[in-house]
Amino acid sequence: MHHAQPSSRSGCKISAIFFAAAFLGGASANAADALQSKSTYSKSYGATKGSVEVDAAKDLPRYPAVEPKDAIATWKIKQGFRLKLAAHEPQVRDPIAISFDERGRMFVVEMNDYSELRDVTPHLGRVSMLEDKDGDGYYETSTVFADNLPWPTGIICANGGIYVIATPDVYFFKDTKGAGKADVREVVFSGFGTGLKLLNVQGLANCPQWGFDNRIHIQAGGGNRGVVTSPKRPDLKGVELGGKDFWFDPRTHEFGLEAGGAQYGMSFDDYGRKFACSNSDHLQYFVYDDRYAARNPFFSMPSPRQSIAADGGAAEVYRISPDEPWRIVRTRWRIAGVVKGMVEGGGRVSGYFTGATGTTVYRGDAYGDDFKNNTFTGDAGGQLIHRKKIHADGVSLIGKRPDDEQNFEFAASKDTWVRVVNFANAPDGCLHVTDMYREVIEHPWSIPDEIKKHLDLNSGSDRGRIYRIEPERADWNRRTGVDLSKASVADLVKTLEHPNGWHRDTAARLLYEKQDKSAVPMLENLMGTSLSAVAKLHALAALEGLGALRDAIVISAMDDRSEHVRVRAMKLAESFLPSSIPNTPIWKGVKRGAHDSSLLVRFQAALTAGQFADGDKSIPLLGIIRQDAADAWVSAAVLSAPPHVTSPLFGELSRDKKFSTSPAGAEFLRKLVQVIGAKNDAKETAATLGILTQGDVSAPMIRAFAEGLKRAGSGIAKV
Repeated sequence: MHHAQPSSRSGCKISAIFFAAAFLGGASANAADALQSKSTYSKSYGATKGSVEVDAAKDLPRYPAVEPKDAIATWKIKQGFRLKLAAHEPQVRDPIAISFDERGRMFVVEMNDYSELRDVTPHLGRVSMLEDKDGDGYYETSTVFADNLPWPTGIICANGGIYVIATPDVYFFKDTKGAGKADVREVVFSGFGTGLKLLNVQGLANCPQWGFDNRIHIQAGGGNRGVVTSPKRPDLKGVELGGKDFWFDPRTHEFGLEAGGAQYGMSFDDYGRKFACSNSDHLQYFVYDDRYAARNPFFSMPSPRQSIAADGGAAEVYRISPDEPWRIVRTRWRIAGVVKGMVEGGGRVSGYFTGATGTTVYRGDAYGDDFKNNTFTGDAGGQLIHRKKIHADGVSLIGKRPDDEQNFEFAASKDTWVRVVNFANAPDGCLHVTDMYREVIEHPWSIPDEIKKHLDLNSGSDRGRIYRIEPERADWNRRTGVDLSKASVADLVKTLEHPNGWHRDTAARLLYEKQDKSAVPMLENLMGTSLSAVAKLHALAALEGLGALRDAIVISAMDDRSEHVRVRAMKLAESFLPSSIPNTPIWKGVKRGAHDSSLLVRFQAALTAGQFADGDKSIPLLGIIRQDAADAWVSAAVLSAPPHVTSPLFGELSRDKKFSTSPAGAEFLRKLVQVIGAKNDAKETAATLGILTQGDVSAPMIRAFAEGLKRAGSGIAKV
């Protein structure tokens, strides 16, 4: 993400989040018109470098807004589902993010100051609390809970209140008087986006999510910068974002950084795996925790953030709405060279993702198993909701269109004002959709002034809709009256086995906040008796959060029948391993992981073993690489081990003729000697050269060693 400069893809920096849509989704008749010759464009529009003319009435006609009572009729949704309005104006305006508290109340971020009204004071952004008091599914009661917020972009309920992101700050709001309005307002973190000449409205921190590590994770907005500090923790040094994401502990306000770089839309699946999106890359997955990448300065791990859509990040989409006239004009001018900006899609105005936003994993219990852990992504400019099914792809994952959604979207609207920007899993097990509902949604920097002067960028600031996606099944009844605020500790532990993700996450969070140690024996019992892998993952997290995770529980989890539980246990094992050569049962579990039937477990075993690799501790790495040298991710995990282990590994593996003569083994050894050369330890390089000069050594191996030495400012002649 970039902030203040024009984008090479759009001519103006569309970089960032949810509403970004340089062109829209779905081909239309107007798009074909954009393929006329440059001379035709210039003639039709008076398009010369010094003179650009637009007939606003003829070239930029306006489509009218659709009133809420007629909104559902504009949508086409997958068979077996229906849309219901959960809220609309005047109860809610410009909704871009929602979070449900333990009482089932909906808290909504309203970005009323989008896109050019940030400096209006008091600030127009706010959070409203919506309640469905009669249980009919429509949130008829709305109260402004917190206001005077500049460009608010994210929210999560915790600690009896709400954390709200309004760059450069993260606020905590709480109602201690039961008045329905926050009387506590405090800045808990500050510094997001600081040091930039201009803030990019579409590149702000967003989407806080609860994780299995009992932390709240914040997507920093892609490529964002700023030194983040906490007034609550003046004892802690600030951290420079540097394009990473941010996490914090809501109890202690400890904070830190993690792999990031995506724009607007981030969530975790049932197994704690992190997904995200960027404007022209609608589905991304974080393969590993990037803390492992820093331990070997002589080897660069592949980026943990990977684009995983089978049909590409800017995949084809199928909108059913007409192209907006101003976009058609802009595309013509770009082709004619009148205004700057890359001509995308062969001159099509729409038909592919450029405004992907809000990628969210569905974790509810209303749609059936086929939809669990599917991702849903909006296209803010294309009036649509796109679905992907997630499949294993070795260590990584791949997202594919469902077989029965090959030529249409899960849902799409004919109404050009519809702006799907985000989603949320809800207490009723359904996915809720935030529709900002604006006539124009685009980064103002990317609209030529000759067009912009004819548009009203504030049109629709008094409107907004929230939809609920419901199954059309006779046996489905919507869950109402959810309230976990009164649940006992025993009930909360039991709720960790609930089929609905919102219930599990909320129960886990409440257990962490309560810090009631009476939960420990119940959590340990759940670990031994539950048939649910997801429940066990929550129980492990709860025990860790209570400071009560015993090595016996971790050892047992390392042998669980679920590979996801085994992977999580492998990570947790790291805090139990001593720095000296371990002979503990936990270390034996790591060794077993090296030969696990699951590639995911072996990959994590390589990362975990590498944390302690030395002497006996390098044995798991040998077993793993002998089995998985052909896997690029596993190979990288082993190579990322601290550099002092590379020479012993090379010594062992170079003597293994079966390994060293295989194509995958030879390639791994080539990378290994490059690391040894770059480290340039005199004793190790001499030993390595001695091995390389014996027997039949390939030229690529010698070249790799020389390349490594060159990086260190040395050469073979100096060894």
